[in-house]
Amino acid sequence: MQLLIKGISPDLLTMEQVQEKIFELYLQHLSGSLSAEEERYVQEMLQHDADFKAQWEQLEAESITLHTDKYLEQIDSAAVLQQIREERTAHRPATHLKKWMAAAAVLLLAGSGVYYFFARTAPVTSPAIAMEQQKQPVRLLLSSGEKVELTKDSGAKTIALNNATLSTSNGTLQYTSADTILNTLDVPAGESYKLTLSDGTEVWLNAATRLRFPFHFGRAEREVYVDGEAYFKVAANADKPFVVHTALTSVHVLGTAFNINTYQAGIVKTALVEGSVVTKGKMNERQALQPGIQADYDAGKGFVTSHFDEEEVLSWRSGVYYYHRMPLTTLIATASRFYGIRFVLDKNKEAGQVVTGLMDRNRLEDFLSDLKTTAHIEYRLSGNEITLK
Repeated sequence: MQLLIKGISPDLLTMEQVQEKIFELYLQHLSGSLSAEEERYVQEMLQHDADFKAQWEQLEAESITLHTDKYLEQIDSAAVLQQIREERTAHRPATHLKKWMAAAAVLLLAGSGVYYFFARTAPVTSPAIAMEQQKQPVRLLLSSGEKVELTKDSGAKTIALNNATLSTSNGTLQYTSADTILNTLDVPAGESYKLTLSDGTEVWLNAATRLRFPFHFGRAEREVYVDGEAYFKVAANADKPFVVHTALTSVHVLGTAFNINTYQAGIVKTALVEGSVVTKGKMNERQALQPGIQADYDAGKGFVTSHFDEEEVLSWRSGVYYYHRMPLTTLIATASRFYGIRFVLDKNKEAGQVVTGLMDRNRLEDFLSDLKTTAHIEYRLSGNEITLK
């Protein structure tokens, strides 16, 4: 039987390796994670290879007897997501939802006592999704009206301006200047960026975020303005408080680390990681925070505080986003911002359907495959647009 496995000659495969690879493909089939290329390969083998077909049909018969499809549907995707988050916290490589679903099928089919193989061979890799991504560059908009494009994947680079010298390297920006006029750092959808301010404060900016800041702080407060999501690690200076302004609130600190999120219209979320802050509302409402507490401010309702999960709130800095029972309408807006690709919802798809999972900025195909596995959501690609259906 000539089974094709990437990087391995068919003549070098043992019978056990062949059985393992068929079993692996079948598990991917069960969990809905076969790529289009793998699906075509399976169909071709079923038509032209009797041994492959015999083993596949035996697996199908066992799967029907054990009701594997119903078992997979009953798996708690939220619990699986929690396990993945714990792996990330422990700094172990995190598996995607579809892999856990396949692992669950392994456990069930292993109970039949017939097939119990551990995949030791290299997995078949599926081709990357061919998207015509048209992401915008990160831009620094100077007070003079000049625009400077900051390329994330370039090496160290120095840019001399009339009023400042910029130093960029792999998605970070530092500078030297005495200019106190406000500039704007504009991070587009699908990107993130890190900035070190003149006082040593570090700021991580998420996708679709704008930060207004001076190259050099004046003698009074250190003030910046943010629209989107940013994580601040503020340099301590008791004589010069640091203030982050949003459209609805201001956060006052001396030296601390916190996340601020204004993505949701009419809501500002401030999550304190270390130190202490006081956040103020439009009507001068005040809310002091301690580490581990998040304050959500609604202009009509004021502040509501709660504990937050640091791994979940801050994972965007490493290019990951967790979502729990999120309506599809919210998901498409979030995914569009996160990946820098336009997501739309098919008119026949139930907008109120909720989904749980994770997004990895570097693994769009895994995100789409997870949706197919856990929520039976298909997708269609067209240029720079993905339709969920």
